[in-house]
Amino acid sequence: MVGREMPNLRVALVEDDPQQAQLMESWLGEAGFPSRCYRDADGFLKSVARESYDVLIVDWMLPDIDGLELIDRYRSIVNGGPSVMVVTVRDQEIDAVNALDKGADEYLRKPLRQHEFLARIRALGRRIEQHNLVDIEPFDIDTAGQTIELRGEPVRLTAREYEMALFLFQRRDQLVSRNHILESIWGNDRLLLSRTVDTHISRLRKKLELDGRSGWRLISVYRRGYSLQKII
Repeated sequence: MVGREMPNLRVALVEDDPQQAQLMESWLGEAGFPSRCYRDADGFLKSVARESYDVLIVDWMLPDIDGLELIDRYRSIVNGGPSVMVVTVRDQEIDAVNALDKGADEYLRKPLRQHEFLARIRALGRRIEQHNLVDIEPFDIDTAGQTIELRGEPVRLTAREYEMALFLFQRRDQLVSRNHILESIWGNDRLLLSRTVDTHISRLRKKLELDGRSGWRLISVYRRGYSLQKII
């Protein structure tokens, strides 16, 4: 499969400094990455029941608990979940080692530099893409031609249906929220409702046999979202 840039990554920021948070949100918006900002760990952890993300950016020094403890708590709640970047003013080598040992995927020191910051986020996105588009038989996804085959036969999909299918396979075994899908596939069109997602999900279940017939099942989780799972 030939790769292309994956659909927009949805980013969660946990940053209590308003100026720093505004700066990162601005950079992410310019790069086309939808984001949500939380001022403390508690606010973010409460959101986990209804929202999902691809990348979590955590300030080490938060007002309630430190960023490394937040990573621990989040990993215990969510199966899989986003890649994690720790950002901090701490500049000792041991700090970076501790963050990475705790489960962070990236460690970036403040003050942040825009182009490096965005490049590292894109690199995290490529890891998601490369890891999750393997071992998906009986499907074959050609990301260059933007086509999907099922048991060697091409499946007729609209552009949106293809994007959503790619999105779900890249995040298989994870629970993704409707807002996550809407923002990543349709962008910031506020006129769209979650029913748009449900309609496309229904079509994909039928066209790609994601009701179990293909060996995969696209599961609805009440008030939470969807999860694409391989039947063992």
